[in-house]
Amino acid sequence: MGCWGMGITQSDEYCEIYERFMEEYDEGKPLLDIKQDILDEYLEEFDENDGVLHDMYFAIGKAEWMCGGISDEILEKITQIINSGANIEFYRELEATESDLKIRKKNLDKFLSALIIPRGKTKKRKISVEKYVKIEKPKLPSFKCGDIFAYEVDGKYRILCFISRGKFCATYASYAYVWGKLFDKIPSVGDLMNDYVMPLGYFTVENFPDINKLQYIGNEENLNKLDITYPGILFDIWKPATWVIAKEENLIESIPSSMCRKLNDCFQKLSEIKTRNKM
Repeated sequence: MGCWGMGITQSDEYCEIYERFMEEYDEGKPLLDIKQDILDEYLEEFDENDGVLHDMYFAIGKAEWMCGGISDEILEKITQIINSGANIEFYRELEATESDLKIRKKNLDKFLSALIIPRGKTKKRKISVEKYVKIEKPKLPSFKCGDIFAYEVDGKYRILCFISRGKFCATYASYAYVWGKLFDKIPSVGDLMNDYVMPLGYFTVENFPDINKLQYIGNEENLNKLDITYPGILFDIWKPATWVIAKEENLIESIPSSMCRKLNDCFQKLSEIKTRNKM
């Protein structure tokens, strides 16, 4: 998840979901279907207490408000998130300063107050509901952050982990890290924590590996720390890999050892960076 300010709209997740909602609304898709499809997708991928879902509810709420009125279900959820302080706590975990948190709190209260008052007019669609034709768009497989998989390469195994998902070059994509060496047998999650990795980049819907070739190993929540914002910060040599489009062929090719760093060293450097930023 990328945030660049304390405003309600200043996050990648909010913008992506709001734009998607409004695009599908203009295409004539029924409001209830738009909302339910987004909820189903995100609630399948994220734990119900994950702060990323806050922006999902905020975006749906604002879009519904624009398009005729916010539903009781969404308004109740947004009210709970804001009044409980859950979103402020989430931003605190993202290293927001106390000064920033005050600004965020003010924006949240203002946002909620606006949603409670009906807009008074409904945004016109470009296509009516009667003319709507459902088009199935290709979707990324649903994975949780930190899910680790083995990919067989000539009897050995390349290991990769999906860190996050979002939009890359206007298409949905999942960001992945990969272990540098090929393993003779599928390792345990614990064994992988002491090995060498490198960022592989974004797998788009079109370039995603064959699902039948991926064997699930397990989930490691700590890998969430290696968010897509960090590769270029951790090591200069990783900057090109921050935005590269990954392909299945990348899992077969050999990886230069000079590109890899020990996972525990990455966590240590992240800790040092965060400690320094607090000073």
